[in-house]
Amino acid sequence: MIKSAVLIANGKVSKTDYVKKIIDSNDYFISIDAKSENLKELGVQPNLILGDLDSAAIDDLDSKIEVVELSDQNKTDLEKSLDYCKENSIKKVVILGSTGLREDHSMANVLIASTYSDILQIELITSFYRIIFVRENTKINAHNEPVSIISLSSDNKITTRGLKYDLNNEKLKSFSHGISNEVNGDSFTVKAESTIVVFIGIK
Repeated sequence: MIKSAVLIANGKVSKTDYVKKIIDSNDYFISIDAKSENLKELGVQPNLILGDLDSAAIDDLDSKIEVVELSDQNKTDLEKSLDYCKENSIKKVVILGSTGLREDHSMANVLIASTYSDILQIELITSFYRIIFVRENTKINAHNEPVSIISLSSDNKITTRGLKYDLNNEKLKSFSHGISNEVNGDSFTVKAESTIVVFIGIK
């Protein structure tokens, strides 16, 4: 049974060292577009293609690639893909290419991912950050990297340890309050009463 997957969307993917590490350390890849340029750029052949696919795109595929058509027009491709992961007990999902082209899509995709974070362990990779969604006490490995924390609730109490400016069971005073922090060493811990979005710089 597949427990983890890399989901490749159609946004911008930068071939950073971190992205290369993700590709090298995983062996199950899901694409939401049969003709994705990101697949070619990353040198990845997907194990599975999801989405509302036209017949021409399907005909061009390697016969070894599994294709699952998802035609629900009331949900985005990312939502349908995360639903598939949830329904097939794929617990850990790394998402590449969900940001970087359209700001509305980028923001929506981060918010969509946050709504699935109680069910799936999601890491969303951009050109500059890895984005994770935290509630329970969580240790995060990051060596002297920039960190930003955004709470989706103004009443959320947050505690951190290992950051330059730690929070001690505090509410963020504004959306900008948790921006541009730093990791003091090789890791930090964070917990919150409800889901927070944590941005960790990558190289």
